[in-house]
Amino acid sequence: MMQVAIAVLLDSLHLLRARKMFGIALAISLAIGVAYAAIGFDAEGMTLFGFKKIPNPMMTEGSENAAAFYILLFIDVIVRYWLAWVVILIGLISTISIFPDFLAEGSIGVSLSKPVSRPVLFLLKYLGGLMFVALQVFLLSLIAFLAIGFRIGEWNIGIFWAVPVVTFVFSLIYCVSVLAAVVTKSTAFSLIAGLGIWGFSLLVQWGEDLTYKFGVMMPEMGATVDVSTGQTKVAEEGDGGGARSWQRTFEGIMTPLPKTRACTLWLKRLIVFDDRESPLQGMDLGMVLTGAGDDPQMRELMVKYEARHSAWYVFGTSALFQAVVLGLAITLFSRRDY
Repeated sequence: MMQVAIAVLLDSLHLLRARKMFGIALAISLAIGVAYAAIGFDAEGMTLFGFKKIPNPMMTEGSENAAAFYILLFIDVIVRYWLAWVVILIGLISTISIFPDFLAEGSIGVSLSKPVSRPVLFLLKYLGGLMFVALQVFLLSLIAFLAIGFRIGEWNIGIFWAVPVVTFVFSLIYCVSVLAAVVTKSTAFSLIAGLGIWGFSLLVQWGEDLTYKFGVMMPEMGATVDVSTGQTKVAEEGDGGGARSWQRTFEGIMTPLPKTRACTLWLKRLIVFDDRESPLQGMDLGMVLTGAGDDPQMRELMVKYEARHSAWYVFGTSALFQAVVLGLAITLFSRRDY
């Protein structure tokens, strides 16, 4: 059993290595990691490759802003855009043909002849596809861990939370593509299904995010926007200008969907600091660069904004979505004659 599992996973790894996009993405990830590690700090501000100085009194060596900037640069830029967007998209395109090819006549017969149950064989093949993203994220996380440790003295193992979180985000999209492959055996339809659920869930998440800011954050700052007219006015107590009800609607639609964006943003809450208050709470990269993080009211509102959803709502319901989709795919795979 163990030998079969190792053989299936190694076969998936060899398949990934044979695909040019995997190597290209890995090379770009390495280049991004090197560029990230080249950023440093001294008494005057930031440095690049140790000699190019960028004077900035807010980013001096040993300051809280420097620590927050460096970690948020990894989370809010590298993880949020490169890993959680580009790498996932490349990973989906590169792995989309795994199951249709696996289910093709002549290919699946060899696999089914192995001494392993169909559900286990399915899951091993599925895990093999996840390795595309997991390896990319691990490489960048390792570089970031070393860079943060040497640059700002924070040897924070929490950086490696990026590996399971981003891989989990990819799996939320990939499972839909796999179900489509089991049903249709079509590579094109599998890609459309994966991109479709990803795009729809992102639109709903963006809608909930925007209406929360209009309906909750702005009124607490003394202003509100009328969603029907777009006009801004002074907020009265409890006045969300209609945006609050829209936010609850979007939140309800989000509940059964995979929360890809929310999972990625949760990383800031997973990276904790044992000996002091986390510089990440209530901060984003823009606030660090502009100094807005020094405003207590804004930072308090951002803390509430980041904590508005529980871990169960973000990860639990997303995992439940994946369990239902994978369960259906495994059931169909196990019962179908090949």
